[in-house]
Amino acid sequence: MKTIKYIGALWVCIIIQACNSDDDTNGLRIVYEENYIETLFLEAGETIPPVVNWSGETGTFSATTLPSTAPDDLFRRNLSIDEETGVLSWDRSIPLGEIEIIITASSSSETASTTITIKNTFVGGLFYGGFNSDISDNPDISMIDSSNSINFTKEGIVGLLGTSGEDIISMSGTWTIDESFITVSFDTNNRVMIGDMNARNGSPAATFIGQWGEGLGQNNTIENLMGAFIFEND
Repeated sequence: MKTIKYIGALWVCIIIQACNSDDDTNGLRIVYEENYIETLFLEAGETIPPVVNWSGETGTFSATTLPSTAPDDLFRRNLSIDEETGVLSWDRSIPLGEIEIIITASSSSETASTTITIKNTFVGGLFYGGFNSDISDNPDISMIDSSNSINFTKEGIVGLLGTSGEDIISMSGTWTIDESFITVSFDTNNRVMIGDMNARNGSPAATFIGQWGEGLGQNNTIENLMGAFIFEND
């Protein structure tokens, strides 16, 4: 029995040594506190510095986005990484949806990468704007006034309040979002709005821009197109 125990202990030692050897061969590693980060629309943020086993030689960090989730120029507009600390930062204009970011640590002899996913979610807000009757492919929205307000709630309810001549417009309905693409369905006259929600660093802070009409067809298309709209959040 003692012989069997000794053999078993020897195998454990061999396995541990092999695992340690594998860790050594893996070399450089980057560990962030979170690799999946959830943030809210119009909120800036940053990670804490990652833990990196530089093996005695400090290197630098770089980053890029996966083309399938965002263009690389996000690092010229919305994202940045500190080359010395590895802190990843984003401003309030980061696009809605999920963005996958590849972060690379490099020394003179080793390179390692890890992926961080940022999920930016729109939960609601109050916007001011209006509508026109331009149904062209490139509608002119420059003359739209801000006599209407639209309020999105986190429960998925939407309310529209405005004027049309001497009449007061008041409608309620529901909204859904897919990435930055928002569909509004009102309870009145089968009215719908479909558009993109985009954040900005300046003023206004965000714009909801698209087309409106009656009836929602297949593939989220408007059956009876009646014009364009733009709403802004200050």
